[in-house]
Amino acid sequence: MPARTTYHFGDLTLDAGLRRLERAGEPVEIGKLTYSLLMALVVASPNVVSHDELVQRVWGGRLTSPETVTQRIKLLRDALGDSAEQPRYIGLVRGQGYRPIPPVTARAADAPTASATDV
Repeated sequence: MPARTTYHFGDLTLDAGLRRLERAGEPVEIGKLTYSLLMALVVASPNVVSHDELVQRVWGGRLTSPETVTQRIKLLRDALGDSAEQPRYIGLVRGQGYRPIPPVTARAADAPTASATDV
């Protein structure tokens, strides 16, 4: 069984295996598309992710307007308690795309071990 990866940035932890976002051990509720958007940004960090790349990674290449991406970024920022005016988590690089602001570190979580009594 492959090890899970957790991503840490700022005071947030994103558990890719459990598909869960936490702040100080408390879950932060985000929807499926918003989770996919955050995951795309975190995995690509520290690189900027363009609109076209986000459409490929989050929407599977389906026709998606820049406004749809902008609105999903707004939903993500709202869930994180972030803002476009004074961003702490998601930054806009005008004309290029988005990127996480805090440094992202990835760690492989310990893989569960089988008990000697498992059949």
